[in-house]
Amino acid sequence: MKFLAGLVHVAVASQVVFDSRDPLAKGALGTPVSRKHGAAVQFRTPSAAEAACGAAGLTVDHVTFTVDTSNMGEDPSLWLQVDLCPSVNDMPNCTKSDKSARIPIDRFAKRVPFEWFPASPIVLDPLTSYWFTVLSNGENEKMLPMWMDGAKEFTSINDPDDYVLTAYTKGGSWYVNAPFGDRTVPSMQVYTN
Repeated sequence: MKFLAGLVHVAVASQVVFDSRDPLAKGALGTPVSRKHGAAVQFRTPSAAEAACGAAGLTVDHVTFTVDTSNMGEDPSLWLQVDLCPSVNDMPNCTKSDKSARIPIDRFAKRVPFEWFPASPIVLDPLTSYWFTVLSNGENEKMLPMWMDGAKEFTSINDPDDYVLTAYTKGGSWYVNAPFGDRTVPSMQVYTN
C-alpha cells in the first residue's frame, strides 16, 4: 500500500511543462548530432497560475528525449551532451560549460529513450523561454546519433506566438530555424515539480 501511495505522490508531484511527443512509429525523421553539429528546442514555461507554482517557478525534475542510435556501430565510447539553457534573443545561451551533462550511449536501436536529470536544481521562471540542447562526441558523419522528431505538430493555433523553435550549430554560433506552418521539433518532454 505504501508503494502505491508513493506512486500517486510522484505522479501528483511531477508536471509536464513541454511535450513534443514521442516519434511516429514509422517514417519519423530526425537531426544528426555530433561534436560540431548540435540541435536545440526552445519551449516556453506556463504562467505561475497555469503551473500552480507561485512566483517561485518550477524546478526541473528531468527531461526525456528519443534518439536513433542504430547506425552508430555499437561504439561504447560515444555519448550525448545535453544542457538546459535560458533563451536570450531567441537563441540558446549556454554559458556555463560545467553544467552540461554527458549521457553514455549504451543502447543501439531505432528509438532509444534517454533521460537527463540536472546535477543541480534548475528553476524555471514562469512565462520564460528555455532551450534544451543536444550534441554528441560523434565525428563520423555516417555513424551519428539522430535526435528523432516528435509527432506533435506546432501550428498558429497551439503556438500562435512561435515560442516553440529549433536551432542548430555548426561548430560555432547557434542559428534558429524560422518557424513555419505545421512543424515538428525533436522529441522531448520536460518534467518539473
